Amino acid sequence: MPNESKYLATGLSQIQTNKLLLKELEPTIEELVYNTKRYNEAVCLVLFYTQEDISAIIQECIRKTDIPKTIHIGDAYFNFIFLPFSSETEGYTFIKHIEYKKLQNIEHYYYYEKIRETDFSNEFNFINTFLFSIKEQKEEHLA
Repeated sequence: MPNESKYLATGLSQIQTNKLLLKELEPTIEELVYNTKRYNEAVCLVLFYTQEDISAIIQECIRKTDIPKTIHIGDAYFNFIFLPFSSETEGYTFIKHIEYKKLQNIEHYYYYEKIRETDFSNEFNFINTFLFSIKEQKEEHLA
C-alpha cells in the first residue's frame, strides 16, 4: 500500500510505528501496571500528536507526578503523558489547558483515556486504539 509507508508522517508502516512506540513506552507501561495493581491508582493517558516538538510546552504544564514521554518518528511527534491519580475529566481538563494556553497556533490532535491494568494485557492493541483515533481526527480535519 503506498500510503502505508506514510502512516501519520512517520515514514514507516503502521505496524512499524506501533512497534517503535511500544519499545519506547514499555518500561513506563510496566511501572504503571505495577502501580495500578498495587495501589489501585487511576491513571489517565493523554496523547498529543503533532509535527512540531511540543515537549517543552508539556514540561511547563505537567505536575511532578506526571510522566511525559515524547517519541519522534520521521516528521511525527507522539507526546504521551501519563497522569497518575487522574480521572478522564482531569485528563480532558489537562488537554484543554494546554490547548488554550500553548497550542493555539500549532496543529495538533489528541486522544485521552483512563487506563486500568487490564488495558495493558495486549499492549499492541492498546497503542493502536490511540493511533487509530489520531488518524481519524487528522483525516476528518483534512476532509
